[in-house]
Amino acid sequence: MFVYKMAYTKNIFFLTITSVLCLTFATALAQQAISTPILTSAANFRDIAGIPTSSGGTGFANTTSNFGVMRTGIYYRSSVLSLSNADWNTLSSLHIVRDIDLRTPQEISTTPDIVPAGAMYTTINVFGTPSPPSLIPANPTIASLLRAGQNGYRTFATDPVERAGFRTVLLTLAHDSGPDLFHCSDGKDRTGWTAVLLESIAGVSPTTIMSDYLASDTYLASLLNAAAARLAAATGLRAADLIPILGVNSTYLQAALDQVIASYGSMQAYLMQGLGLSQADIYVLRAKMVYYTRLPGQGVFAGNAASGTAMLNALQNSPLSGTYTNYNYYLQAAVDAGTLGGVEGQVGGQVHADAAAYLLRQPQWIDAALAPYVDSRDLQEGQPRIWLAGLGGVFASQGRTGIANSTERSAGSLVGATYRLSDQASATFGLGYHGGTVESTGATATINTLLATIGGRYGFSSLETGPYAVVRADAGWVDYQSERPLGYGLGSAQGNTNGAVLSGMAGLGEVIRLAPLTVTLQAGGRVADETLGSFKESGSELALNVHGLNNTVSSVLADLDVSLDRHSIGTWSITPAVTLGYERILGNSRIESTGTLYGYAVSQSAAYESHDLIKAGLSITVQHDAFFINTRGNVIAGDGTKSTGLGGQLSVGYRF
Repeated sequence: MFVYKMAYTKNIFFLTITSVLCLTFATALAQQAISTPILTSAANFRDIAGIPTSSGGTGFANTTSNFGVMRTGIYYRSSVLSLSNADWNTLSSLHIVRDIDLRTPQEISTTPDIVPAGAMYTTINVFGTPSPPSLIPANPTIASLLRAGQNGYRTFATDPVERAGFRTVLLTLAHDSGPDLFHCSDGKDRTGWTAVLLESIAGVSPTTIMSDYLASDTYLASLLNAAAARLAAATGLRAADLIPILGVNSTYLQAALDQVIASYGSMQAYLMQGLGLSQADIYVLRAKMVYYTRLPGQGVFAGNAASGTAMLNALQNSPLSGTYTNYNYYLQAAVDAGTLGGVEGQVGGQVHADAAAYLLRQPQWIDAALAPYVDSRDLQEGQPRIWLAGLGGVFASQGRTGIANSTERSAGSLVGATYRLSDQASATFGLGYHGGTVESTGATATINTLLATIGGRYGFSSLETGPYAVVRADAGWVDYQSERPLGYGLGSAQGNTNGAVLSGMAGLGEVIRLAPLTVTLQAGGRVADETLGSFKESGSELALNVHGLNNTVSSVLADLDVSLDRHSIGTWSITPAVTLGYERILGNSRIESTGTLYGYAVSQSAAYESHDLIKAGLSITVQHDAFFINTRGNVIAGDGTKSTGLGGQLSVGYRF
């Protein structure tokens, strides 16, 4: 009898299964059992993910480097598909999309494949010859047969035709969207080397690769015994000595691996230089085959970074994985580099939560804008004052573990009027614009708000002194735009939506005259609500479907205002004042946003999470007859996340 070219073993490649249309393959988790059916008419049929215990394996999917585990049901290897009806039905139930036949035309014509239902039949003649070359030397001995087998395997690395064949096989596997099967005649040499390449790419240990390669002797035991008997009869050699020669042999595979190192220096160089694969090809194959149970840093990250890492991990089971996508390249490169490069903190969209927290603090901005005008003691009954206020400021939150710092910058103007209705009552209303940017994790949200406010004050005895009540309602229409550069070729996720911000405030206070001071004490409560519609980001494979943001915050307020009586300087007068304020958020102060991608959700917390805010301001009012100018500086500090802010205001008014 004859021995076919004896040099083909297993795989170093890797694929993380994700069908482009849907996830139809089973994800191999740690300790997932191998349940590949045994085919009596294709003896060496098996899943490259691992060997069942019945064939001498562990019975579980192979693990890989970097906390990976092989996925089952992705790539199958086999001997020739001369299938019985029962085996054809079994193989068809696996939904294999392609049957890759590595044999020569002569082998195919002798024993054509019985192709599983639904599978595309593809021939890739690895040898590139009409029939397989025979490696049996003249007057064979065990030693000469062994050398012939080793030399045959070395050509996997040295023969350009064979390298081109294996390149085509691997690229075909990389581009297919479903389970594939590849085979030669006995499924041990050409098929074995293909499997070795795939397993090497996957990061399976050399010991396991060798063990899986040698398993062909178990699968083919009866066929090898028969072949050894026939060759023994033809050569006079002992059948027992021929079985290790005719089957798989560790020295064959080692000869090929040693030749790879001798010719290229490493398996990676062989794949890229010898076979001409790109790094992207290798990453696609690995992602199809391997699921990483833990990404770099996972288990160490906290907060938003942990949530983002979980999302990146989950997307291994999405159509973004195991295909030629930016996400796939990034994640596989990150696994190799041992770091996610900060994307774990960017992918979840923390900036959306930060923007929601910013909107809920907009009533504080209106507080500052209205401060010089709610006091109408210098107005006569029936007298109005019109005013224009311009404000700007910056506010920063240091965040906390796993949640990035956030910085807000804002500016705007409010124009309005204060009218003294009677000795005891006044009303204030205004219209304005407030624009701001929120920056966190390299992302920017731009928030533009058109505002309206209306309020009133009622003195139980008079507005000049004694107790009073105050109420105010604010409403704003919000235009929201965001941009999140993700880096590493992942693009920039952009989104926009509209919404509203509403708030209401009520309080009781008292004006106390302690000449030359006027002291105003006030306490009350506020409810603020912000609503942003859901939106879909664009511009990146990791663009999120951002859920609508709807948050309501209740707080209690306490304020102290101390002003000196007017001091005249010529025709002008100057009135300095100091204000102190305290706000306590009731209930949970955490603001979160949620986005989804391919059904996987990621939640993010805002950097700002203070229960207590302390505010302080210094103002100076300069007045000349009916005209006045007010300048004001404010500072604000929050607990917990160490939030601080500075603001300034310049306003002018005229009393009629």
